[in-house]
Amino acid sequence: MQVLELLILPPASGLIAIVLGLLFWGRRLGKGLVFAGIVWIYVAATPLFAGWLLAGLESAYPASPTLPAGAQAIVVLAGGRYPDAREYGSETVNAFSLERLRYGAKLHRETGLPLLISGGRVRGDEPSSESQLMVRVLEGELGVTVHWQETESRNTCENAFFSARLLAEAGIEHVLLVSHALHMPRAVWCFQRTELAVTPFPTLAMGDLSRHRGITAFLPQPRALWLTGQALHEYLGLVWYRVKWEVRIGK
Repeated sequence: MQVLELLILPPASGLIAIVLGLLFWGRRLGKGLVFAGIVWIYVAATPLFAGWLLAGLESAYPASPTLPAGAQAIVVLAGGRYPDAREYGSETVNAFSLERLRYGAKLHRETGLPLLISGGRVRGDEPSSESQLMVRVLEGELGVTVHWQETESRNTCENAFFSARLLAEAGIEHVLLVSHALHMPRAVWCFQRTELAVTPFPTLAMGDLSRHRGITAFLPQPRALWLTGQALHEYLGLVWYRVKWEVRIGK
């Protein structure tokens, strides 16, 4: 699945179209493929297009929402690891996980609600789960106590199902959910398939590129290309989850 996604996302999909077009250059189809590949890479690298894609994801849930009266805990979803962190002496969290746990720590200090950190071993053979890496940072560096760790999940829906099961044992029915703004639609979709009520608390909206004005909104930029890939990953994830998890859970 990961290889297929890489082939679909830019710039690989555009380069594939260009190569196929060059192979069939003598035909009208070949020239059309080359043109389409060039245009797709250009469009995908513009801040205007990246911002448009991100807006479709990040506008669903506002930043700094009102704290609901019935919230009982905070769930922070892991976002990945930094496996070869030589400067830290061992593996640690990556930037995505760090941004999420930092916001979770802030909410914990403001509300006093207990924290659950959710994230396992995505490949299955990692020395530590992602939640264990995050807890080390929270407790060892930020001085924040973590009440629950969910260490078995390998994707967002497993985050939801395993966290809900763990919290049900503690009588928790309503949580604040912390993840990146562009990831929140997929996270909420998964948690809605459990008995756990969630209020989304997204962090680090990346759609600031949509604020470009004038010519800069149309100039290709490396960061815009990366953000287009991140946004398309989420859209593909939403489609894939509807195919995979709707069949599995029958909802």
